[in-house]
Amino acid sequence: MIHPGGEMKRFKLEQSEKEIYTATSGLALAGACLDRYMNLDKELKKTQSLRHGISHADIARSYLGLLLQGKSDFEAIAQFRENRFFMEALGTAHVPSIARMRQRLDEGAESWLPVIERCTVDFLVNAEVPVTCLVTGHVALDMDVFPMDNSGTKKAGVSRTYKGHDGFAPIGAYLGEEGWCVGMEFREGKQHSQKGFIPFLTRVLTQARRLSASHRLLVRLNSGHDALETRVTLVNEDTDYILKWNPRTADMTPWLAWRKRRSAGLKHVLESLFPGSA
Repeated sequence: MIHPGGEMKRFKLEQSEKEIYTATSGLALAGACLDRYMNLDKELKKTQSLRHGISHADIARSYLGLLLQGKSDFEAIAQFRENRFFMEALGTAHVPSIARMRQRLDEGAESWLPVIERCTVDFLVNAEVPVTCLVTGHVALDMDVFPMDNSGTKKAGVSRTYKGHDGFAPIGAYLGEEGWCVGMEFREGKQHSQKGFIPFLTRVLTQARRLSASHRLLVRLNSGHDALETRVTLVNEDTDYILKWNPRTADMTPWLAWRKRRSAGLKHVLESLFPGSA
């Protein structure tokens, strides 16, 4: 279906006397936010030349419309090809076929991803979202791999995760107490957490600083990223961090002795400051 002009329609919102639930009503707000808080269409146009056919923006907006409804399979787009509200809400001139959407997203994946990541943070910056600090004054930046259970499927990339089931193992980055997503990367289930982590880390730090310019970041990582290259990168980036130690084959005896000395010293300090407290 072709919607003449592909311009965003302004919807009039009214409160009804009855509670009415519809799966697609939120698309109107999403479409308005796309136009107001980011330049997705313009940025995608720069990535690849396109002489004819459905624009990059229409492909991206159509797929986003699916994701907003919890649909990720390309086949789901078929039911919206004749849906006028879907097109008007998202401001698309065309809704692609299943085959066209799959083809164009495959072709544009490498060049589109940096644009999508940048525009995601553009949205958060321009919408002036709150980013709450920790009591230390830092803005927390958490990164971690989260294995997904895709057992029984034959999708490309599904393999044994460290959790012991078959699936994918994406990595995400979340900023502030609100947990704003400032980075996401698809990974095969068998991929080690540290593999390809440094490029992801440097990209995410750049994105996160756009939202926390007046505060220092505190990167928090689990033991899967306890590697020299991680520490060197964080030091070079002048970033504070908490990294869970992975002892591997290290001798624990010196550490236990050090801990015992530290505990004794702390007890002495507490007793001198607060008699009878320790």
